[in-house]
Amino acid sequence: MRALVTGGAGFIGSHLVDALLADGHQVCVVDNLATGSRVNVNPGAEFVEADVRNREELVRIGRRFAPGVVLHLAAQTLVARSASDPLRDAEINVLGTVNVVQAAIAAGSRKVVFASSGGTVYGNAQPQPVPETQPLNPISPYGVSKVAGEHYVRVLCGQAGMTCTILRYGNVYGPRDIPASQHVITAFLHALLKGERPVIEWDGEQAKDYVYVGDVAAAHVRAIDAGDGEAFNIGSGREVSVNTIFRQVCELLGMTIEPHRGERRPGDVRRFTLDCRKADQMLGWRPATRFAEGLRRTVDDYRRPADLRRQDEATPIPLH
Repeated sequence: MRALVTGGAGFIGSHLVDALLADGHQVCVVDNLATGSRVNVNPGAEFVEADVRNREELVRIGRRFAPGVVLHLAAQTLVARSASDPLRDAEINVLGTVNVVQAAIAAGSRKVVFASSGGTVYGNAQPQPVPETQPLNPISPYGVSKVAGEHYVRVLCGQAGMTCTILRYGNVYGPRDIPASQHVITAFLHALLKGERPVIEWDGEQAKDYVYVGDVAAAHVRAIDAGDGEAFNIGSGREVSVNTIFRQVCELLGMTIEPHRGERRPGDVRRFTLDCRKADQMLGWRPATRFAEGLRRTVDDYRRPADLRRQDEATPIPLH
């Protein structure tokens, strides 16, 4: 199948592109390279530099490539930035999502798979682990934008006779993440390998559900032909505290260091884990990578010199 991936030059998106190509799909990557990199893009994929806020360009790309499925991962993902600039967050995550769905409709696609955020759409949910039936009650503008995106995808696809599947991620980690993401594992690695003391915000006992990026990519591939009209939690079903992660990263690096302590980030939740039984039952998906193994792979990759990472670029797709 022809698959278009927005955000396909980014951390999660590039792993998804790899998985799609390995599964025999033809892939077009759309990314504005604000946080993604051409280095990440598998040379087997076509590439277009474009922004999801530009509806006309998305429609042109979609009609040219004619994807059967659109997998929408492009987003503003920083909770703190969403709080400081909610308008920009909404422009990218809400209006950008509307543009992507309208482009999919114009291209005659049969399905949209939308990347949402289990860590923010549920808010401070009880009980734990959180099932998909939990009311959506975000406590940050980012969470609000993801909830709005879910509803727009569901309604617009339904009106157009298209199917959709929503995937609500846990905290995704793995190779190709960048410090600008402000993800805790990457932030720790970046600081420690520069000889700096990392910052642990709050008291470090906040505990989240961490899921390996390769497992998240596999969930998207499953969602192409399953889970129509449904939302699924995509996580590990287990929680790991920030303090525990810091200790394990230091052990893998052979370091002993005391972190700085900082204030709580606005919109951060105390703890969450995701109940992923529905994904197991309906998508045939479950996380395959244990946290210790995924963390080891992440640390090993981050320590590699940059010139040993993928340097090939994708072949541009002609637009005219």
